[in-house]
Amino acid sequence: MIKKIVLGLVILVILVIAYNLAIQILKATKSGERLSQAAESVYQLEIKNKTLKQKLKQIQSPQFIEAEVRNRLGLAKAGETVVVIPEERLKSVLGTSSPVQIRLPNWLGWWKVFFK
Repeated sequence: MIKKIVLGLVILVILVIAYNLAIQILKATKSGERLSQAAESVYQLEIKNKTLKQKLKQIQSPQFIEAEVRNRLGLAKAGETVVVIPEERLKSVLGTSSPVQIRLPNWLGWWKVFFK
């Protein structure tokens, strides 16, 4: 009778240990997944950082600054003349004063021809 109780307690202890071990293995697996996700996030952020640094370097270049000053502020170098064409005149020359027609998809055009 005592052997059965001891055997039962041993089995119970083994089951508790196995259960705790399984939980620890699952936690370790989830930690590994979180670590790999964090590593992927760091990699993506490093790529974004590199592209932003390249863009910053481009924006700080004298050529870019000069182009922005010319385009946005309308400034010119010495000896150059800035020409500003009124928007109404530009539209009349380019012929964009008429409303723009929206082209329907082909199937909708045929639908309107036959059913409307």
